[in-house]
Amino acid sequence: MKRNGYLLSILVIVTLLISCNKSNDNLKIVTRKPYAWVAGDMDSTGFGMILFSADNGETWVRQGQGSASLKDIDVNDIWAVDENNVWAVCSGNVILKTSDGGRTWTRKQTPANKATTELSAISIVNKTNIWISGDGGTVYHSKDNGSTWTIFDTNIFHNGLMQGIWAISTQKIYVVGSYIPNKVRGFIGFTLDGGVTWDSISPVNNYNRYQWIGVVSFMNTIVVYGREAHYIQSTDAGATWKNDSIKKTGGVSGEDINHMIMLNSESYWGALDNEIFFTNSGGSTWVSQPSNSNYEFNQGIDAYDNKTALTVGSGLSWIRKGTIQKTINGGTTWKNVHTYHSYLRKVSFIKP
Repeated sequence: MKRNGYLLSILVIVTLLISCNKSNDNLKIVTRKPYAWVAGDMDSTGFGMILFSADNGETWVRQGQGSASLKDIDVNDIWAVDENNVWAVCSGNVILKTSDGGRTWTRKQTPANKATTELSAISIVNKTNIWISGDGGTVYHSKDNGSTWTIFDTNIFHNGLMQGIWAISTQKIYVVGSYIPNKVRGFIGFTLDGGVTWDSISPVNNYNRYQWIGVVSFMNTIVVYGREAHYIQSTDAGATWKNDSIKKTGGVSGEDINHMIMLNSESYWGALDNEIFFTNSGGSTWVSQPSNSNYEFNQGIDAYDNKTALTVGSGLSWIRKGTIQKTINGGTTWKNVHTYHSYLRKVSFIKP
């Protein structure tokens, strides 16, 4: 009996270990590498700027310099899918892709032969479902990792500057920007069926009088942001919207919100012209964080976690330079990491 009991105990332990291992496999957490990429304009060499960091933004190396794929273009936005696959959108209707972490960059075939199109923003969901927006009412979509593309009727977007795009899912996508010719009338468009049909949003109190620059979301919270520190926010997946603004920003009418990222539905950073603002109350209150950028506009921001984040900026018209800033304490302090003789536009960590 003792021997049988002993054998039974061993059997139970082995069974539990196997069960635990299976559970651990199911709950396995994949740690992202601290890789980041920065997009920027071409410099005096005539090549678009792509920078890479393998250490959370402490040190940087340039990628693609001398490559024909980056000749005579500005790189406007960048999206890191994983450590190997990164996409970028550029001037000249150029879409760039690397599959080896940036050692080589290639141009992807675009769905329209419009060399003057300025592609502004990119958003990728499920790693291979790609959405791109630009001027002239341009919106591109690929379901198959860029092998084939759909181009949507530019009249849907009033042939305007579609400066921001965000794919919440493969079916729900927001596109924001402004009308032509004066680019001051805002436009907010969305689809709930992957682009088969489109609708638009007209916020109360004529809030579309502000040009919209970008859009971002986390779970059911969606924020559309733009000129003069104004934004609109939905906390119920777009069913209702509230007008708001980041108060006490510099300038006569407030600084533009050039980029925004969300850590969760309550905490997000905004990169404004001359300041960095943070909220941990879903926008009820905003705190200005000390920025070290002098005579620059903060153009892009992204975070590795709630402590480590990077911003990139562009100088004023007579100061052709761009600076990378970093925080490791949630924005209590920011430091200048590096300065380049090129306007820097956006930064991307590997997306979760």
